[in-house]
Amino acid sequence: MKSLYDTCKGHIIYFVTKIGNVSLSGFLYYLQLRLSGKTIMVTGSCNGCGTCCRSISLESEGGWLRSEKKFRRIVEDFPKYSRFEITGRDEQGFLLFNCTWVTPEGICRDYENRLPLCSAFPEASLVFAGGKIPSNCGYSFSEVVPFDKVLKNEMKKIR
Repeated sequence: MKSLYDTCKGHIIYFVTKIGNVSLSGFLYYLQLRLSGKTIMVTGSCNGCGTCCRSISLESEGGWLRSEKKFRRIVEDFPKYSRFEITGRDEQGFLLFNCTWVTPEGICRDYENRLPLCSAFPEASLVFAGGKIPSNCGYSFSEVVPFDKVLKNEMKKIR
């Protein structure tokens, strides 16, 4: 039988490699979900408010961006990121950005060619990194038992 240490160590390695940027509370929440057999599911749909394009944090390979210098290097390497402008910092010192491509109506001016980070929003990993969905967003996060687990349990009942 695996020790608690070995079990947690495995989850920490998985969590850091799969989820990326983490917070302590996010990791504890992840463990709580794993122990309860649940996962996070994104529900809802985009309501076109554009809030996800304003006051956002960006991450690179080294984590959430704190350095303006690092952001400038990213823009040099990936010019598409020049659409973001620094607007300030959050309470943890991470840079906050607005996308200059969002219209006053909250729609991307080049929606079909938006960046992968835009089309993937919101990812469940946001919860584990300590992030939140904006309050007026049409999406939400729900704790659910994965369908494969439900199916497996129901199949056991039949046999």
